[in-house]
Amino acid sequence: MQKKRILVLSASAGSGHIRAAQAIEEACKGDERVSDVLHIDTLEYTNYLFRRFYSRGYLNAVKSAPDLWAMAFEATDKPWQTPEAVSAIHRLNSKPLVRKIKQYNPDICICTHGMPAEVISHLIMENKLQTNLGIVVTDYYVHAFWLTDLFTRFFVAKEESKAQLTRLGLPPDRVVVSGIPVLRAFAERADKAELRARYGYDAGKPLVLLSAGAFGVMTGDDIMQILDQIKTPCHMIVVCGSNKRLKDSLDAYIAKGKAENASDYTILGYTDAMHDYLRMADVFIGKPGGLSTSECLAAGVPMIIWDPIPGQEVYNTYHVLENGAGVMPNNAITIGYKVDRILSDPDRQARMSRAALALAKPDAARVIVDEMLAHEDETPVKAFKKIV
Repeated sequence: MQKKRILVLSASAGSGHIRAAQAIEEACKGDERVSDVLHIDTLEYTNYLFRRFYSRGYLNAVKSAPDLWAMAFEATDKPWQTPEAVSAIHRLNSKPLVRKIKQYNPDICICTHGMPAEVISHLIMENKLQTNLGIVVTDYYVHAFWLTDLFTRFFVAKEESKAQLTRLGLPPDRVVVSGIPVLRAFAERADKAELRARYGYDAGKPLVLLSAGAFGVMTGDDIMQILDQIKTPCHMIVVCGSNKRLKDSLDAYIAKGKAENASDYTILGYTDAMHDYLRMADVFIGKPGGLSTSECLAAGVPMIIWDPIPGQEVYNTYHVLENGAGVMPNNAITIGYKVDRILSDPDRQARMSRAALALAKPDAARVIVDEMLAHEDETPVKAFKKIV
């Protein structure tokens, strides 16, 4: 078998598409069947206004107008009925991307976002590119946005999604239940006590990990008052990401002595060790993004879900809740109550952890790469479009 050039295409509309692509890139590196792998953020090869609309426009919509986003999500979720104008806008604004794809001349393209998948599908149909196209859905529901006229393989997170796509006319043998790809580090088993000792945490005290991005425009004071409702003695790690203002606010709250157990808090900014913090955690509090959810499942950490984005994150929430891998409070002020219920019942916490691991597909990236390479001689197929 001749070694293959693989192009992995993501889009920085939220971080999940990028993280999934990084996991696939990781799986390609060191594979003797792959001569070269390149991961690109496709929005970097579009014009400024288009890039701003796709990245900031999405984030602003889900933060400031979630109800409008929910309406847009539902209104556009009409399989095989996407207006041609939308496809034309994608093609018009992706000419530098097309040049980059042709320059790289990939044998296989793997897309973790619907926009580049649509562009590549069109290029193949127009006989302007010869490649195989793999499309990796990064949520637990397949929105119509992901559908393309032509593809080689669709990779989905769960069996229900495969049933959904085959009902819409995709050949069953071309739809693979791979799971959502995560970096290997999230699934690597580790001795929790040893890992906590390395980071300076008491192995005998439960550890709660909170992703502060789930709390939107809440102030640091608001978040800390929610966490102070947790009565079970535990260590709480709050990850603020790139939100320096929030981190400073949380640090100030603790410095002023307002926190009930200041010594039990660790406030972090951006970290590249999220895999370690998840593997140390007994409970995760945060949003159910497709990648965040998959990372929690791979690490076997029960989720306390807060404020899912209308649309895709609501469907992700359904998946976690119906399989017993997480809970969702009715109100922010009962988050502490939910944490206490889990931490005070070790048997329940263990059941939820096992449920998470049962849902996990930590080898998703490897499955995707293997599937595309094993069938590299196949040609892309057209879907038999069904309106249901």
